[in-house]
Amino acid sequence: MKALWSHRAARVWMIISAVLIVLALIVNFLAGTMFNGLFDTVFGGVRPVYADGMVSMYPALNASSKEEALSNAQDFNIKLAEEGFVLLKNEGSALPLAEGAKLSVFGKNSVNLSYGGSGSGGFDTSGSKDLYDSLEAAGFSTNPTLKAFYEDDGASGTKRAANSSDLDSGGNQVIATAETPQSKYTDAVKQSYGEYSDAAVVVITRIGGEGFDLPRYQGSTEGAVSEDSHYLELDTNERDLLEAVCGAGFEHVIVLFNVPSSFEAAFLTDPAYAEFASQIDAALWIGFTGSTGIMALGEILNGSVNPSGKLVDTWSADFSKDPTFVNFGTGSNPGCSDKYDGGMYYFVDYEESIYVGYRYYETRGFTDGEDWYASNVVYPFGYGLSYTTFEWDVRQPSDTTITKDGLITVEVDVTNTGSAAGKDVVQLYVGAPYYEGGIEKAHKVLAGYGKTGLLSPGETGTVSISFDPYSVASYDYDDANGNDFSGYELEQGDYTLYVSRNAHEAVDEISCRLPADIRFETDPATGTTVENRYTGVDGVMDSDAQLSTRLSRMDWEGTWPDEPTAAERVGSDRLYEEIQDVSTNNPTDYSQAEYPWFGEEVTLKLRDLLPAETPEVSHLPIVAYDDERWDAILDACTEEELLSLINYGAYHTLPIESIGLPATLHGDGPSGFTSFLNREQLTDTCQYVSEPVMAATWNVELMEELGRTMGEEGILGDKNTGTPYSSIYAPGVNIHRSPFGGRCSEYFSEDPYISGMMAGAEIRGCQEKGVVCMVKHFAANEQETHRSIGGDCSWLTEQSLRELYLKSFELAVKTGESRGLMTSFNRIGTRWTGGDYRLVTDILRGEWGFNGTVICDFNTIPQYMNPRQMFYAGGDLDLATLSSSMWTDCDTSETGDALVLRQAAKNVLYSFVNSNAMNSEVIGYKTASWRIFMYVADAVLAAGIIAWGAAVCLSGKRKAR
Repeated sequence: MKALWSHRAARVWMIISAVLIVLALIVNFLAGTMFNGLFDTVFGGVRPVYADGMVSMYPALNASSKEEALSNAQDFNIKLAEEGFVLLKNEGSALPLAEGAKLSVFGKNSVNLSYGGSGSGGFDTSGSKDLYDSLEAAGFSTNPTLKAFYEDDGASGTKRAANSSDLDSGGNQVIATAETPQSKYTDAVKQSYGEYSDAAVVVITRIGGEGFDLPRYQGSTEGAVSEDSHYLELDTNERDLLEAVCGAGFEHVIVLFNVPSSFEAAFLTDPAYAEFASQIDAALWIGFTGSTGIMALGEILNGSVNPSGKLVDTWSADFSKDPTFVNFGTGSNPGCSDKYDGGMYYFVDYEESIYVGYRYYETRGFTDGEDWYASNVVYPFGYGLSYTTFEWDVRQPSDTTITKDGLITVEVDVTNTGSAAGKDVVQLYVGAPYYEGGIEKAHKVLAGYGKTGLLSPGETGTVSISFDPYSVASYDYDDANGNDFSGYELEQGDYTLYVSRNAHEAVDEISCRLPADIRFETDPATGTTVENRYTGVDGVMDSDAQLSTRLSRMDWEGTWPDEPTAAERVGSDRLYEEIQDVSTNNPTDYSQAEYPWFGEEVTLKLRDLLPAETPEVSHLPIVAYDDERWDAILDACTEEELLSLINYGAYHTLPIESIGLPATLHGDGPSGFTSFLNREQLTDTCQYVSEPVMAATWNVELMEELGRTMGEEGILGDKNTGTPYSSIYAPGVNIHRSPFGGRCSEYFSEDPYISGMMAGAEIRGCQEKGVVCMVKHFAANEQETHRSIGGDCSWLTEQSLRELYLKSFELAVKTGESRGLMTSFNRIGTRWTGGDYRLVTDILRGEWGFNGTVICDFNTIPQYMNPRQMFYAGGDLDLATLSSSMWTDCDTSETGDALVLRQAAKNVLYSFVNSNAMNSEVIGYKTASWRIFMYVADAVLAAGIIAWGAAVCLSGKRKAR
């Protein structure tokens, strides 16, 4: 060795080789431990080998290949858009346009539409259909000079920036619309209008996505009207564009809103806002269109499709006057803060109480009068026009007495009295008696709806809507009415059923009587006791402890929300102690419990739980949660197998070969199967219209069909390995508390009833095809700002929590029989939702009767999302890619840890034995591609070191001679 070391070349070889070997050992160690989950997620895990001739539990019926499933999905996406796009304005029957009309399309973003969000809602848009594809397919001629002008960034200005990729910091930002200033329009561009003057189509586009909220103040952003103007109003360049177009001699001017949810659109109706208001003939909201949805626009403009969409958000005249405006994100001005002084913790105050969206505007319109309403609302919730007219004949219910267990059914005969075939929506709202100083109640709440089929001129269809009293019960969390009861209740008195075209326009009113109070001491579906979970704990732990005011209809001005004060931003020692507490609030005493079995003889495999023949199509589980055979399955698993199952839950689950559990693949998100991490496995899938467009169809049957369509994509899965997509992190059912929510495109509506009913329908369709829906984000996760730095504290009353922010999840669980759910980054009060036993076990599993998998949100960066706390709260699957975020300190010699581990594993197994993962039996696995690469790299490195060493030795010998 000394002789070898004496040669310089040999010393260099030994030193470098030693360094390379050490580095290789470190890389291999980290790849096999800490980064194992991350690499599996990003590059793909083990690849299954399937047995032939197995009976599929969830067969694909409409597609025989992935390509066919994609084609079917893209066609269906157009159907969603046909029924989800909303006609807002149509003066003088400007639409539909004449056949072959020649159009000029305006707006820098007309060649750069927003197709979807980012992060969970993001996807590759390079193959998406565009606006010009749609117009030309519909037979229109379009102005090529304008199109070329907007495509040339040198001529029309730089296109808008891509969505932020920062998913965690949550800081303020400003976003430019990138609209082209009028100074850039040359004479040649303007002269092109004349030949294409049948109509001008002006495109207004806004973005949205994960990790950021939309700006409430634009500061010095290019085009901002003023420093305190916001992102969801016209900027200077857009105003100038509309003014120029309206004065350019076009026969018709049409505005398209390619925006996530609502927009400040008084310029469409109020001449006092803009002189050009009366010159805008038509307007449509198209939301985000996914990969093909824009193709419906041309069909609507040429009249081959009659629009039937209805808004699912209130379009108010001035967003800054909304009660949520000062308590959203970082507040209403740059000097405001949502951060506790002296710590890395943030908060948001839901001081508006239950008065969100139409619940505020309809209630204040009732108390303050029609003039107030007309000046504050541009388009009400549920609004949408058609190319035809409908007359309604409302049949009076035979019994109008409200009872605890009874339904009141309203039937409406809808007749098409116009000249075009079309569909109509009947909406049923309930108004409850309000007693001053008592329980806060909105003037009316949505209680049911129905949509007709396609009615030809003169044809009549009947819509039947049943109203369940529990669905509109108030949650009296603080015994405001003094009847010694806290919980869901309806107070005696006179009720009104509003049979309506939208939240403000009732066609008929039906008077009902409740002779005595109704109290729901137990959940009507499960019989489990319902009680306060977030109220009456103590001054710090109560979910509304920080609220300095709670908006009340008894005194709007006196209880109006304020932005956070300096005093509210001072956190007490007790507050910080509670925020930092990662202990469990699981009250179970495990000391007397029986220790479970692990690693026993395998007597059953998961496939033995399944029937021998393909079962009848149903969204219900094939294998029951209380099947007595579960014990044998769980007893056979080792502690290590179960820990691997629940810990490595990011976009997949690992196999347990001993019991025949295959590896499963999961995808984001509300727009379809996608992922910003493992896109190699989630390819060639449809990206659907955004959830608000889905909801705007008001069509439950269509949403079930959406679920089945997505489910067929799931069955055909990863084209490289044949592994199905067995779960999707969707639908999103958080509430549009504010139109500035960054992920409004991933959630359905401002209303929890339509959100939950649409979600339930989608879930039923997905589960018919064996796709487990992870309904998200549970709960009170209505903003992105500072969501995951320290876990944003959501402060709200238990009434608003129950009536608004939990109701959509409750309906998704109960009407969809969902077998999956995802918790959120935020806290309710001081406790992280994923680690809160009250939320995950007491309410979700206890009150609502949920059986299935609860997964946390992405648990890699946040340090507060404690996995032990999560599993003890009732969580089951850790969406983690690094071992540092996993339950590595689980002590299975302790009865408590062992039982919690076993229960979490059972919940995961239950979800996926009832999924398309069981369509075929896996008889083995091929090594993950990234591991093969590592083995090859190690071999090449070893061979290189050996060859180099041999060369050095030979060279040394030659020199010695």
